[in-house]
Amino acid sequence: MEQLFELRPRKDLLDPTFEGYKLSLDSLPVYKHEVPVAVEHLKPNEEQFSFQHVKTFGLHNHLIDDPWSDEVAFFISKDLQIFMINLHSLVSQSPEFKSVWQLPRHLESRDGWFNASLSFAGPDLAVVTDGGGVLHIVDTGVRTPANSHLWQAKFSSEDLGNSEPFKITHSMLNTTESNQSETLSVLALKVESIDKVESQIALSVFGCSEKETPFINCLEWVQYEHVDGHWSFKQLKRLAIPHGLDYASILSPGKALCLIAREPLGIIFDSKKNVAAPLENNETMQDETETKVAYTWTESPEEVTVWMTFDKQTSKHDLVVKIESQTLKVVYKQQTYLDGELAHPISVGSSTWTLLDGKLEFILSKVDKSLSWNHLIQSDLRGRKVLDAETAADYESQAEGGGRPPVFSSEQLEECDDMPMDESCVFRFDGETNKFTHKAILSGQLLFFTQSAPGLAPAFCLRHDVDGLIWQPMGDELEQSWGCLHTAALQALGYIQASKEQRKFTVAPPNMTYAALCDAFSHVYIYRQSNCTSTGVEMVHRPTGRRVGNIARQQVLNIDSSEECLGALATNSFLLLLTSSSLFSIRVNSD
Repeated sequence: MEQLFELRPRKDLLDPTFEGYKLSLDSLPVYKHEVPVAVEHLKPNEEQFSFQHVKTFGLHNHLIDDPWSDEVAFFISKDLQIFMINLHSLVSQSPEFKSVWQLPRHLESRDGWFNASLSFAGPDLAVVTDGGGVLHIVDTGVRTPANSHLWQAKFSSEDLGNSEPFKITHSMLNTTESNQSETLSVLALKVESIDKVESQIALSVFGCSEKETPFINCLEWVQYEHVDGHWSFKQLKRLAIPHGLDYASILSPGKALCLIAREPLGIIFDSKKNVAAPLENNETMQDETETKVAYTWTESPEEVTVWMTFDKQTSKHDLVVKIESQTLKVVYKQQTYLDGELAHPISVGSSTWTLLDGKLEFILSKVDKSLSWNHLIQSDLRGRKVLDAETAADYESQAEGGGRPPVFSSEQLEECDDMPMDESCVFRFDGETNKFTHKAILSGQLLFFTQSAPGLAPAFCLRHDVDGLIWQPMGDELEQSWGCLHTAALQALGYIQASKEQRKFTVAPPNMTYAALCDAFSHVYIYRQSNCTSTGVEMVHRPTGRRVGNIARQQVLNIDSSEECLGALATNSFLLLLTSSSLFSIRVNSD
């Protein structure tokens, strides 16, 4: 059971006397530069029609900032080059765009792939994906304009792939106390058809059905280990999030995650251990006279037929079935009902299973047709060998409830049992126990998230009344109970953002002196906070004659471009906007 915690705002960061923003007609310097190669901009294909697909493609920010360097930014071109931008050069007529690495192209067609993504895990390490199934660990060297070091790939992996598109959402590098090894944690987001998701438990546990939720978000947490100069795969965990993921990050030192999503959600796969409830020993080893019949089976010279009976409403999404040459496994929702070594090898390619009215039937093709089977599963006494299907049906009718899952009607549920589906929550997921340990129900909408200091999870902005409050997820090094710290407030941003129907990106700089809302086309709205000391018109409070030096101001810009805005990035001095062919640099603060 998760520990409930609250998101408690700091009163000293709130301003109950805030009166609003004053429209400023001051012009801002805008520098327009052509990019060397057009920016990559992939769109969904005809088979990617879900809301999750639209969100993943449409809200992808093609401008990438670097927590370890405030002098550079990055974008990926349509020919999969990574370009580094010297931010200080953007106020000149000779901007510096440097190609630092070329992603390998193993396929010409990228139909259905996500846009390539890049994440910086450490001061000299990055993870990159082409969006279609390959993850690269890259040595970047020190990322400054003065460094001429070209990036070098140290490891390429398809552990996340199977040619399925994915997007990197966060990464983090951690070094052991003895400095003998490093662990790289990467979060990858997929939008998959529920029929293709590899899971150790049934997806119906989370309310998934092919009719209502044909696609679900899968968050994959993969870890790589660096020992003696070599990278290798360490572990993979997969979480199912059927109703969409809003935020995901790795908490320092890499042993837990912070998520913002709607329930239900949970872990469905772990490469090191099975997340389904295992069979208890007394179910498989108890005396035969006391054992209930869980399955029946029969054999012919060519094949073995197995029957198991479940509730008549059971669908294929309630079951996880795994047939291998020497093993057979059946999981109903989260409970393992059959798992063990077969008496003799079978031919997997010619073995099948079907489900009809709750009756699960396997036809296992023998490899050695001369052998007779004395048992189906080694050390499992819950099965009964029968002559034919009719005898098996007799056993099933006699063994009322034997091996069957509990059955209940939805009409028996009270109103309080109905789980609300419209509330997002902040979760902490512990990687050692595979459990959600902390939970807070969000009282306001998630507005945006922004990069934090090196080594920390990204911060996120939530609407609180009319304001936007910045929250920083805590790392696990602190001895106090886990939570999220309120670090800044953007006045009236929640109210403002709700009125911007064409908004595509919301960004704020590290010092939180302003926030910028960028439309998909043309318009940019800048909201300077009252603590912004940038030059502006000095105003006088008429009733008292008091001069007001720093006021909250709004500025509106019309960008000279007919192209869609593909990326936005805010620094303390500059606001950057990226289109397919141009980069706009807006000098927001002269400080």
